[in-house]
Amino acid sequence: MNILSIGNSFSNNAHRYLPQMAKAAGEEILLCNLYIGGCSLETHFNNWREEKEAYTFEVYLPGETEKRSPDGLALHDAVEDEDWNVITLQQCSHLSGIRETYTPYLAELAAYCRMVKPDAKIMLHQTWAYAKNCRKSEFAEYYHNDQDEMYKALTECYAEAAKEAEIDTIIPSGRAFQTARQTIIGDRITAEDGFHGNELGCFLAGACFYEKIFNKSILENKFMLSDFDENINGLLKACAHIAVEEGILK
Repeated sequence: MNILSIGNSFSNNAHRYLPQMAKAAGEEILLCNLYIGGCSLETHFNNWREEKEAYTFEVYLPGETEKRSPDGLALHDAVEDEDWNVITLQQCSHLSGIRETYTPYLAELAAYCRMVKPDAKIMLHQTWAYAKNCRKSEFAEYYHNDQDEMYKALTECYAEAAKEAEIDTIIPSGRAFQTARQTIIGDRITAEDGFHGNELGCFLAGACFYEKIFNKSILENKFMLSDFDENINGLLKACAHIAVEEGILK
């Protein structure tokens, strides 16, 4: 399975444990992330049109769980040079709940990917709302430091944008995060900055990728986070599984 994410640090988070999950299921993958920190759909679009060699290419080769990160790749080179089975797109997290930031960039990028890789599934990765104590300036500016407001806004935007861009499916990491926050795990799934995923958050996002890409239940997967007990691992898997089963809209 060849998987390409056109993303940023949030796709980096989602990829962190996906190779281990795939290996535990006997799946062989080439997993790649076109990485620019904080990169928006508009910037991806402009980089594509201008053929900018602006990306770090984070690569997990088949059978490996450690990534390689060569620099200086252009978006079109990555998309066109492999037979991708899955290509994922996403908005940068702080703009995820601002509807006008998706248009026309998501639809144009999705159309380009479909044109050059017609056999690839195009998936939209729903990013997540920030922790309640996050101090990122955009959290205050756009969402009034309100996690529920941010989650509602980004969920509506992802659903509308996916429909407009004729996306094949949505990877519901944002829903999985919000589901986990309603359990004993609480708001402990982000790093100290309040927006990137920590180990728990990366596991949640990776589990959503795993279920959507392989069409297998993460509940049956043997991979677990070694620093957490079986109950926490099981709860994380259940939250991701519910999110995928029910979709981003309740």
